[in-house]
Amino acid sequence: MTATSTARLFLKLNSQYSALCGVVLVFAAGMLAPHLFANPVDWAPLGLRSLGVGLLGFAAALYLLAKNKFITKGAVIEIVVLDGLWVLGSVVLVAFFANIFTTTGIAVVTLVAMVVAFFAVMQHAASSKIEQPIPVVDVRLEDGTLIATVKRTVNAPTKAVWDVMTDHPAYAEVADNISKVEVLSGEGLGMKRRCYGPKGESWEETCDLFEPGQSYGFVIHTEAEDYPYPFAELSGRWRVEPRQSGSEFDIRIVAKPKGNALARWLFVMMAKQQFKTILIDLADAWAARMENERRT
Repeated sequence: MTATSTARLFLKLNSQYSALCGVVLVFAAGMLAPHLFANPVDWAPLGLRSLGVGLLGFAAALYLLAKNKFITKGAVIEIVVLDGLWVLGSVVLVAFFANIFTTTGIAVVTLVAMVVAFFAVMQHAASSKIEQPIPVVDVRLEDGTLIATVKRTVNAPTKAVWDVMTDHPAYAEVADNISKVEVLSGEGLGMKRRCYGPKGESWEETCDLFEPGQSYGFVIHTEAEDYPYPFAELSGRWRVEPRQSGSEFDIRIVAKPKGNALARWLFVMMAKQQFKTILIDLADAWAARMENERRT
């Protein structure tokens, strides 16, 4: 198991534990208050429920973070810090305000803090070994338009890189969001191809940029009645340049989601991580094929 997978595993377990504690506090606050506090005040159940709601929110954030297969070291450390603050707060409560708790209350606070400390230690240990992916990815929103780019160096000459990049049918073998590519007509500028998604959905694309050995681009026919995705405009650019120790290729996707400004912003926020994952996986899979092409 890689360090990234280990970190994601403990984040997921942390999420489940936080959710469990949150649910218990939200739905059993009234019953718990007399067992936890020596002299429970009237607002104690409300305080416990509020804490439970906060834990549920924290659990949701952890769950989303754990789904990111390219999670960064910094993101994990942020959770470690938050867990550490929980443990520190628990120590302060037990050390200086033990009189407000029952014996059971002290035991519960201590036990929860020990579990949280365990998660913090394991997450920190895994984060220290996380290696960032080689591809450099940027996904941002500019004037209502989504712009996603990825760059990757590869130990292969530009010809090998270009040959792999322009092998259109083989594109489906390296792109997780594409199951099949058919060249419908033409070659180079004006070429038309049909791409199929993982569920059988399909769409047509036309090559609107072609510089042999350097770059090419496609515009997707989002205006078609059977176009399956919520984009008003979508285009892509693929480019390769020589480097001292091989080549560098990059992909640039420009997409304008459908809907008003708020709808576009919400779509980009939800799709941002998905775009990053797709582009990193594609760049790595392409690089492996390019370097293999160089050897053959």
